[in-house]
Formats: sequence, structure tokens, C-alpha cells
Amino acid sequence: MITTITPLRRIAVTLAMTGVTAFGAVAIAPAAFADETTTVTEEAPVTEVAPEVVPEVVPEAPVAEVPAPVAQPAPAPAPPAVVIGKDGKPVKAPQVCTAKELSDYAAKLAKYTAQAAPLKKAAAKLREASAALRAQVQAAKLTPAQARAALALANLGDIAASRLEAQANDIIAKAGSLSCLVVAPGGARF
Repeated sequence: MITTITPLRRIAVTLAMTGVTAFGAVAIAPAAFADETTTVTEEAPVTEVAPEVVPEVVPEAPVAEVPAPVAQPAPAPAPPAVVIGKDGKPVKAPQVCTAKELSDYAAKLAKYTAQAAPLKKAAAKLREASAALRAQVQAAKLTPAQARAALALANLGDIAASRLEAQANDIIAKAGSLSCLVVAPGGARF
């Protein structure tokens, strides 16, 4: 008998919860589904006529002149907002580049690019020579020792070209970068 009570209790609780839910839905449903488009209006009965109000005439008194409002000075501009960085210290606002700073940077960049141009040209010629050596190894009938030597020279040419390109990039990097913001003529920032 104990084994049958537990399933019966579960069924009873389930039925009770279902009944409560059904009664709640029936109680709420009429209000939720009520048609709000029809409105009932009743006219209020009129019991009295409102008395007529006649405005009083007041003799004119001399008008005292009111002084014109004094123009107040414009409020002082608000101090710039302080931005706190991740380290907890205030961050300085970036500055906009002047025309002189831009022209100086352009001149410096042109100077260093001109210095790096011969190095890049030599690196390109070394890469071409390395590619030609590799093509000759595949096309020509070379002994294994000659083929290894030619491939080693081609690899050395590539290494030298890489070093020349790195040297050219270091020379261009000497020009540095701008520490200010470049503003486009339309006012947009890059």
C-alpha cells in the first residue's frame, strides 16, 4: 500500500496544479481578451446654466518701466575632460600636426627613401640572379657537386638580398613617425 500512495500523490498534485492553472486562465482571460474598441459614453445631465462673467475694467495706472535684462557674460569654457589611463595616470590629449611638421616629415622621409633605393635595387638584382641560377641547375646537365654549389650560391644570394632589404627598411625607419594627428582637409582623421 505504501508503494501505491506515492504515485497517487503525484497524480493528485498534478491534477490540482492543472486545475489551479485552468481557473487562473479563466479568471484572467476575460480581461485579457476584452474588446477595447467599443467605448461606452454617457452624457452628463445639465442642471444649471453657468453665470455670465463680465470682466472688470480697471483704470489705467502709470506703467513703470522695467529695466532691460542685463546681458550676462558667456560661461567660461569647460575644462577639458581628463582621461585616466590603465596605469591610473592622466593621459595627454593628442596634438594635431601643423603644416611645418608635415612638410619636415615628408622631406625627411624622401631623404631616407632615396638612401634606401639603391639597396632595394641591389636586393632585387640578387633575387633575379638567384632565380637564374636555380633555373640553370634544373636545365643544365651539371655534376652533383656543381649543382650543390650553384644552389648554395642561389641560397646565399637570397640571404644577401634579405639583409639588403632589411637594411633599406631600417634606413627608412630612421625617418620615424609623426607624434601628432594628421587631419584631412575635410576634418576627418586618418
